[in-house]
Amino acid sequence: MTSTHGDVDVGHLGWTQVLGEHDERLWERTDAIHTGHRPGFDVHVLVIGDNSSLIAHALTLDMARAFPRLCLDHIDGPADLPRYNASLGPSDHVALGIITSEVQDIDSALADTESMPILAMTRWMVVTDRDTHSDLTRATTKDLITSIVTVPWTVPLLIGQSYSTMVRHMQGEGRTRDQIISLIGHPPAEAVQGPLLEGLGISERRVVLDLLAGVERVLGHRPRLTVPPGTQLVTQGERVSAVHLVLDGDVSLHRDSARGEVLAHHASSGPLIGLVSLARGESAFFTGVTTSPTTLVRLTTEQLQIVLANNPSIGSTLTALAIRSLTRRLMRAEDLHLQNAMLAEDLEAQKTHLAEALEDLRNTRAQLVERAKFAMLGELSAGIAHELNNPVTALVRAAEHVGEDADRLLKGSPELASARVAMEQALTQAPRSTARDRELVRTILPEVGEDRNLARRLVRLGVETPEEARAVLAGSGRDLESIEAGARLGASLRSVIAASQRVITLTHSLKGYARPDADEKRPLSVAEGIEDVLRLTNHRLRGIDVERDYADVPEIIGHPAKLQQVWTNLLVNAAEALEGEGQIGEGAHIDVIVRSVSVECSGKWIEVIIADNGPGIAPELIDKIFEPHFTTKAGRVRFGLGMGMSIVQSIVSDHSGTLTIDSRPGCTRISVRLPIDLAGESGGLAGGSGGLVGESGGSTGGSGGLVRDFDGSTGGSGGLAGELNLPPPT
Repeated sequence: MTSTHGDVDVGHLGWTQVLGEHDERLWERTDAIHTGHRPGFDVHVLVIGDNSSLIAHALTLDMARAFPRLCLDHIDGPADLPRYNASLGPSDHVALGIITSEVQDIDSALADTESMPILAMTRWMVVTDRDTHSDLTRATTKDLITSIVTVPWTVPLLIGQSYSTMVRHMQGEGRTRDQIISLIGHPPAEAVQGPLLEGLGISERRVVLDLLAGVERVLGHRPRLTVPPGTQLVTQGERVSAVHLVLDGDVSLHRDSARGEVLAHHASSGPLIGLVSLARGESAFFTGVTTSPTTLVRLTTEQLQIVLANNPSIGSTLTALAIRSLTRRLMRAEDLHLQNAMLAEDLEAQKTHLAEALEDLRNTRAQLVERAKFAMLGELSAGIAHELNNPVTALVRAAEHVGEDADRLLKGSPELASARVAMEQALTQAPRSTARDRELVRTILPEVGEDRNLARRLVRLGVETPEEARAVLAGSGRDLESIEAGARLGASLRSVIAASQRVITLTHSLKGYARPDADEKRPLSVAEGIEDVLRLTNHRLRGIDVERDYADVPEIIGHPAKLQQVWTNLLVNAAEALEGEGQIGEGAHIDVIVRSVSVECSGKWIEVIIADNGPGIAPELIDKIFEPHFTTKAGRVRFGLGMGMSIVQSIVSDHSGTLTIDSRPGCTRISVRLPIDLAGESGGLAGGSGGLVGESGGSTGGSGGLVRDFDGSTGGSGGLAGELNLPPPT
């Protein structure tokens, strides 16, 4: 039917009503912005479009005529949505929205409605004359669109889709069927009111029986076949000539794979076996085998054709049954796919865990190997200690007897009294710092005619005042030689006794490694221990200027032998750093400082600093020097096991002390702090139990140095700038 509206041919738009004067009034009445809503009508249908394409006008009229019980509203575009929303009251419902392609950006327009409570629940029909749309992506994602109708439309189909959409909207609001009919009227003939296919909403068993009843109405009674478990109904790869309608029992579906036969379906196989392959005229995709006593009906291809030809309605039931069976299999397949994906993720996680466990196992094995080595080393150490202990003890006793005999001999000769005094002083004199020696040399230098060598000889003999120097020089040259001989004898005896005791303590330490609890702690002088070590390691320090600076510090509680091992390792490392790969260079220097420091909240400490002016330690190696068997000496261990710093760390930690390394080219300073009070011994001091703590800014020297605090972080700048520049005690 074709009609005209002004100069426009509207027949092609597809509406069936002829526009007239009454229609213009109807169009004006539906103008929600200017005319308002129909009084007493709470259920609305909104049309958005400015009729620029002659769509909105005709669409509004068709809808208004089809649903006279509703309030048909139209607005020109999204700009009117706020005013339209404001015109709605709490009792209003927009059961359907229709938006035309006259709106340029439909996605944007529908996005505006999401903030409007009444319109937010509305679903939309799109009526369009465009061939393509790129402005429906968001609406599709959010499922805002109920249908898309093209121009020209068919009025009955438009009304049918609109009615169905409004019914779903009202059902969502909880309205009954009678309430819906009272509001929008009875459904038109084109409205979709039932499921897509009959039979999808009833039980599978009922569908099977309906299908069988339909078949038997055409073919007569079909014999029931009872088969035992294991009966093969279809075989993978073989042609299917009949379908099996399973009335009772279970059938499993299998497929052969590269890994053997795989069960694909069991409970999900459904009651119709072979239909898909039969319909496609292809070989069976699965092998179907009964897994329990099964009752079934066999239908050949010809019988199905006869049934469908004589009773076409059975096709719908057969389709419904096929869809249900395929849906079950599809869902099973999707579940299997999901399970496979999850299993794959679990497998990856397990692989990661296994890799970690394997790495842990390797580390544990390496640790066990190391422990086995240490156990063997402990056995060897214990044996060596046992063998050394007796002869060295005899050596100490012999040295003591030699000293007693020498003292007895010197005591019997008055002219050798000075030599005896010098020997006793050499045996018992407390360690003296280099600065003190220099001071004494300067003090007595005028008394010896500015002979610096003679002054040094006298200072080494224990002379500390000009009066003592004059007294020594007042005697003959032979007296000076006798005094020096006595001093050398005392120093030698002291060295022999110290060395022997050192060996004894080392043997005790070796025993301690095998039996750690054997060596008890006792009060000790840190400076005396360092002096003994300097004496014993003199051969390693030859050519190096060693500067001592010992403050008057109290004794601490500790293991003498273990701490001497610490000083030995640190001094030997410093000497080797100065030596490099060859000769010790000119100006090689080591500072040994002992002082007391107070740290807030952690009491008093004794700090031992051993610093050298060697090349320093590379920053990337600072963390590794405490690892067993690691060495910076050209990547290999030359003189030991590479355990020195590891042992130092362990011993300092055992004494509740801390160790800090501050290193940069030209200066490496290692600071060991040991608690003075017993509280620190038990780890009660803050920061004392870990053995290693950071000391950022431990030096006020220049920048560029490296302070490693051994908790994995690198401290700020600091270090020594050419000479020791220590921070004042806090």
